[in-house]
Amino acid sequence: MSSDLFKTTWNILAIDDSKLNRAIIKKVLSQLNMNVDEAMDGLEGISALKKNKYDLVLVDIIMPNLDGFGFLAKFKEVVNENNFIPVILMTGSDDLNSKIKGLQIGADDFLLKPLNEKELVARVLSLLRLKSANSELYEKNELIKKELEVAKRVQEFIIPKEFTAIKYPTVCGRYLPIEDIGGDYFDCYILPNEKIGFLIADVTGHGIPAALVMAMSKMLFSIYSTRSSSSRELLATVNNKMKGLLLDMQYITSFYAIYDHKTKELQYSNAGHTRGLYLKSSMNKVLALDTKGFFIGISESQFYENKTVKVEKGDRFLLYTDGITELKNHANDEFGEKRLARFMIDHMDADGEQFCDLLLKELKSFTSLEDRKDDLAFLYIEF
Repeated sequence: MSSDLFKTTWNILAIDDSKLNRAIIKKVLSQLNMNVDEAMDGLEGISALKKNKYDLVLVDIIMPNLDGFGFLAKFKEVVNENNFIPVILMTGSDDLNSKIKGLQIGADDFLLKPLNEKELVARVLSLLRLKSANSELYEKNELIKKELEVAKRVQEFIIPKEFTAIKYPTVCGRYLPIEDIGGDYFDCYILPNEKIGFLIADVTGHGIPAALVMAMSKMLFSIYSTRSSSSRELLATVNNKMKGLLLDMQYITSFYAIYDHKTKELQYSNAGHTRGLYLKSSMNKVLALDTKGFFIGISESQFYENKTVKVEKGDRFLLYTDGITELKNHANDEFGEKRLARFMIDHMDADGEQFCDLLLKELKSFTSLEDRKDDLAFLYIEF
């Protein structure tokens, strides 16, 4: 028995209609720093479980009132699923079918009767080690859950929920990670010379690794957005800063655009991201905006291209991550860029917040968002 097991006083429940067997169990296990409670049948055992906490249960198969199999069936109803309590079935028959049945309904091990004291000790200690490891794992999982909750709150804080600081154009967005935290993000920047920057990005992967990269890159975008004279300069700067910080197979896709109030032009650059969809209201047509540019963080000195589009009042601009267009329904059809562009045209008269809500509703009607494989994020800009 390991020293760690000796440090704990274990509570054992022995259920057997044989007084002799209960006495043997109590005598042997009491010598190993274990408290042993007794029950004469399954009903008494269930009653004891409701009143007290146990670390392990030994139960005979053949008993009056409620046998071992019946006890196991009720055992699941009274024990919290997060509280692992190993069960040893005791039987006077080395019947394979009984063992299989016992394992199927919840037993963790078997003991043949008459009981062998050394075997009793060996099997009990083996399952208590498993119990100890399970408890340690549970505690660590609970700690991880708490840390994830903190990370989620931090991420909710750094991803903007509203853009009231920007008077024109009107901006709104939505973010739905598949886990508590994710790797998609968007932001807007008030830049010098009456310019506004619009950013959306997607870090490969999910969970904590993606969230950490997201936080680092978002900080870099924020710092260098006001120092960059063009959209491609910002992408190139962030790429050079992020290179060497990412794990193998990690990278960032991003689309960045700058609106100039004076020239009424939208300058944009794409770093391997989904194409921005620009709705020209005068033409009732959606343009797919794209440029040359590779993922961020893969290699140094990447070239990113600049392009511009003339902005007119009534135009709409949608930036989004591929979690939307790659969303699949039950027939394995993707939502796709064309469907998204059609939706923009059909709902061009909806204001920003209404458009965002309608788009989420459309996605939910296309397929269950609970079953999706990727984060969803989009930024909607109304000129």
